[in-house]
Amino acid sequence: MNILEFMQNISTQVYLRGDVIFKEGDPHDGSMYCIMSGMFAVTKRMPDGSQEVIKGLGPGEFFGELSLITRRPRAMTISVVSANARVGILRDDQFEKLARINTHFLFQLTKSTVEKLHRAEARLSELDKMIEEIQKDETK
Repeated sequence: MNILEFMQNISTQVYLRGDVIFKEGDPHDGSMYCIMSGMFAVTKRMPDGSQEVIKGLGPGEFFGELSLITRRPRAMTISVVSANARVGILRDDQFEKLARINTHFLFQLTKSTVEKLHRAEARLSELDKMIEEIQKDETK
């Protein structure tokens, strides 16, 4: 059973190519999203102001859970890249109820979130190595 199966009875929203679900820095709105159909781009603002695509997301994947849990602003921008897309929207009260009554849901969410954090740590490690190499080159 995956996250998508848990989200069959929640409200859904249809979006079109180019629609932005939320932008990096937006305040949390108490929602996480599960992709029912379509493709999304996850982007991050770079120091020079450009947007870098971090990854693509498709059916069965979800986003927005970190802001839902932490109540912090959105960490990245999510936009639709397919012709159209449909997402299930899980509000914080629904999330809390589902987490209390369905431990498998909570386990799947935790597992996926930990995988995201591992990918972020790997990326930070790569960046640290690049910085070290640049610093070595500058001292020569």
